[in-house]
Amino acid sequence: MDPLLRAAWLALIRLYYREIAVTGTPPAEGPVILVANHPNGLLDPLVLCIGVDRPVAFLSKSTLFSNPLARRILRAFSAIPVYRAKEADTAQNEETFARCRSLLGAQGWLALFPEGISHDEPGLQPLKTGAARIALSSRAPGLRVVPVGMLYEDKEIFRSRVALTFGTPIEVAPLEPGVEPSQEAVRALTAQIADALSQVVLEAEDREIWRGLVAVAAWTSPDGGRDMGALDHRARALAAAYRTLDERDPERVVEVVEATRHYVRLLDAVGVTDPFALEVRHTGAPPSPFAAIVPLLPLVLLAPVALVGATLAWIPYRLVKPLALRLSGGHADLVGTLKLMLGLVILKLTWIAWAVAFGVAFGLPVGLAMLVIGPLSGFAALRWGERYDLRREVLHAHWLTLTREPIAAAVAEQRRVLAEKVEAGLALAGEALPRATAEPTLVPPP
Repeated sequence: MDPLLRAAWLALIRLYYREIAVTGTPPAEGPVILVANHPNGLLDPLVLCIGVDRPVAFLSKSTLFSNPLARRILRAFSAIPVYRAKEADTAQNEETFARCRSLLGAQGWLALFPEGISHDEPGLQPLKTGAARIALSSRAPGLRVVPVGMLYEDKEIFRSRVALTFGTPIEVAPLEPGVEPSQEAVRALTAQIADALSQVVLEAEDREIWRGLVAVAAWTSPDGGRDMGALDHRARALAAAYRTLDERDPERVVEVVEATRHYVRLLDAVGVTDPFALEVRHTGAPPSPFAAIVPLLPLVLLAPVALVGATLAWIPYRLVKPLALRLSGGHADLVGTLKLMLGLVILKLTWIAWAVAFGVAFGLPVGLAMLVIGPLSGFAALRWGERYDLRREVLHAHWLTLTREPIAAAVAEQRRVLAEKVEAGLALAGEALPRATAEPTLVPPP
């Protein structure tokens, strides 16, 4: 049963996130401890499993095992409970550590989140020492600790994107038999892990700056942030340059920040959020009206099927989030996972109910047809909603180009000026232009 449950959950993750960009290469063999930041609760280890494409056990706080739904998922993924002082008897962690040592000794992989909590803060929280203690006491030859940075484009939005960045592995020499790791060694390895994580995780002083780094990375990149792995790398390079410039040349930082704020105001004034949707012509010939119509065709063609899906499942779909909040029992870590689970169960039951109803009313063939029409139309409705905002943005951009080309040209020009300021700031801070340490690869879609 567990293999089927694991396969089903990983398939759901691949469906929910349309792109998982992987930069860097984890080790091909040997025992490994993956240490990562923790922005998205129980979904983080599942995304990690897809990123490394191999079985990975992970540590999870013991209180999650008290929730029957979470417990079933945790056990399917070989999760190991960690007992925290404020919630349980920490003496039970001896068994936890023993299981980790056994796993690593058998050349297995373990994932953990050394911050100890899932959060939305714009920077890493102080690390717990558990990762270092497990690594030093494992005595597994060839053990490496691999830092992993996780960046979600929008973790709660269906068909959004994720970037995983694997950093340089930390090699951990096994201790001699009978020798226990000293507190100094534990603290030193924890500091080393913290430094390694800071190289692959986007951090900022506050949420506004964090969001700004991501936005500016997209606005000033040649492809408009379409490559999620490159976007993550560029945003981290910008963050490093921002911190360096703030010390060396604060006036230059103020200049770039003011240019960014001016650009935000400009975009707000013309009602455009994606400046790359603007295609400004410089030939003097008026843009074709068909350019504004073509992006709408997929929406028009998909609309009838999407309407059927929305009609059949709109109310059940809207019930998913409040039910997830209620069933989570106050565990914010569980909300995203429960939304996925409830969406799967509730929508499946909805389509079965409609199939039965149509079968009773119109006959068995129609009922069987509804078993196919229901899921397909439901997916079409989700895809239609996903495309709607983008198509509306593109249509608005084309209309702006068609009717007020000077304004569209001004937006494009300001984008170019902002990009030049950002590149100059990067160069002044001593940062190379952002290039991934390895070519980003995408986990294939379902």
